[in-house]
Amino acid sequence: MNALPRDWAALGPRVTGWTPPAGAFEPAGAWLQEFTRHSLIPSPDGSAGGGIAGALSVRRNPSGGAVRLEVIESVATGSATLTSKAGIDGGPAPWLTPQRWSLDIRWDTRAPARAEPGEMDQQRAGRVEGGTIILGSAAGGPTSVSAASTARKEPGPAPGPAAGTGARERRIPAPARWTSSWSLFAAVPLLPFEAGAPLEFDLLEDLELLKPGQRIVYAGRHGVPLAGGALTLHVFEQTGRGVMPWRWWLDDAHRILLAAGGRRAYLAGAPARKGAAA
Repeated sequence: MNALPRDWAALGPRVTGWTPPAGAFEPAGAWLQEFTRHSLIPSPDGSAGGGIAGALSVRRNPSGGAVRLEVIESVATGSATLTSKAGIDGGPAPWLTPQRWSLDIRWDTRAPARAEPGEMDQQRAGRVEGGTIILGSAAGGPTSVSAASTARKEPGPAPGPAAGTGARERRIPAPARWTSSWSLFAAVPLLPFEAGAPLEFDLLEDLELLKPGQRIVYAGRHGVPLAGGALTLHVFEQTGRGVMPWRWWLDDAHRILLAAGGRRAYLAGAPARKGAAA
C-alpha cells in the first residue's frame, strides 16, 4: 500500500476502521456535519501521537440570500471541558461573512477547587454595522473571566454597563473579504474544484481575533490509501498570517472529510460515545 498523506498518517491507528460519510450532500443546502476533533502530537519515537480531544458539529440553514450556522465545539483540556456554542447569521457565498452572532462559552471543570462554577464562563456577541465589526458581550453576560470573577467575589459597585451601551464594545474596521474560522466549515464546500489564483480573505478566529492576509487555493486531487479502501479527494490549502497551514480534504460531493492544521485535525463523523468530549 502506498504511504498515507501526512495529514492522514498523523492520525495513526485512529483512521483504522474509519469510513467516510455516505449519502447525498448539497453544500448550498441545509445540512448537519459532525466531526471528531483530534490532537496531533508526535510521540518521542516519531510515531503518530495525540488522541481524541473533542467534537465539532456545524448545522447550516439557508434562508434566501443569508445562511444561519449553529456551531457546537467541545474540547477536553486536562481537568476541564470547554464547550463553545455559536449562532452565526452570515451573508452570501462564498465567504458567508458573519453579520450578527452570539457565542456562549462554558467550562465544565473536574477540579472544583481551582474554579467556582461559572467563574470562567463567557457570553459574547458581535455584529457588523456599515464598515465596522463590533465585538462585545451578550446582554447580561460577562465578556471576560475577570469581569465574571469580580462580579461574584469582590464587594462594591456592580460591574459596568451591559452590552449595547458601548462600554464593553470593541470596534475594528471590517475587511473587504472576511469570514470566521467556524464559518470556513460551510464556506470551503462552496469553493470550486478548479486550479487558479489563491483566494484572499481575512479570518476572525473564534469570532474574536482578526488575522489578516489569509489565502486558500485548490491543490488538486490526492489519493488516500486507507485500509478500508482507497479514496481520491480534493484538497484546498490555506495559509496566512498568524495561523499554521491548513489543508481541507473534500469528497466529490464537496463534503469535508478532514480538516487539519497545526496540532489539531477534524475528521468527519461524531466521536464514539465513550470517547466524546461532553
